[in-house]
Amino acid sequence: MFNKEELQVLRSSLNVIDIKGSNARFVAALQIKIEQEFDKIQKEFEAGPPELHEKKEDKKPIKKQ
Repeated sequence: MFNKEELQVLRSSLNVIDIKGSNARFVAALQIKIEQEFDKIQKEFEAGPPELHEKKEDKKPIKKQ
């Protein structure tokens, strides 16, 4: 859908535009959706590629003797 940079631009632009009272709820809902999508992409980025993420889950802690 959108990449991280595109969502940052959209998020920033929504903070700058003039909002009429009749559009306030719509714009607020849009801000929430963009923020949620941005957070989702940020978490995926921090987790790394899926193939590395799966390898991390498969590893069991090694007990020290």
